[in-house]
Amino acid sequence: MDIRREADELVRYYSELRRRLAQNGVRDIAELLALHDRLSRALATFSSQEIGWIAEQAQHLVEALVRMDSNLAALRHLKTTLEGTAESPRLHALRGRQEG
Repeated sequence: MDIRREADELVRYYSELRRRLAQNGVRDIAELLALHDRLSRALATFSSQEIGWIAEQAQHLVEALVRMDSNLAALRHLKTTLEGTAESPRLHALRGRQEG
């Protein structure tokens, strides 16, 4: 491969990399490396057990919320059904009055 072509490809890739970083609010590679370093240091303050525990707790909470949503949907359906049943005799009585 031609050295000049390799250099051109590398420059194009670098420009693309900078464009993608800018789309995500990062100015340049130096800032990306600094952010990586800060994130690594911040994550090092937590043990893998702690991260696992919080992930597990979050999963349990999501599951509980999904069950709650399902229960609420069932209650809404039951309420709609019961309201429709309760209104039927009333509607029948009202229609009888209107016809009479």
